[in-house]
Amino acid sequence: MEGAQGMFPGFVFTPGEVHDAHHQIARFTWHLGPAGEEPVAVGFDVVEMAEDGRIARVLGFLDKVPTV
Repeated sequence: MEGAQGMFPGFVFTPGEVHDAHHQIARFTWHLGPAGEEPVAVGFDVVEMAEDGRIARVLGFLDKVPTV
């Protein structure tokens, strides 16, 4: 997460509206943009947890990205 934040100086990640979990799987949405403003990117991640509680895998999807 720290690496991703370093790639977008001046932007912040904020949680989206969807977040839930079942057994070792969690899903959540997130927003990225200037603090207090409309996000420029929106994504959806699915996280698989290992038996020891650490993150085993992250699958990320981009739902909204800036146009060039």
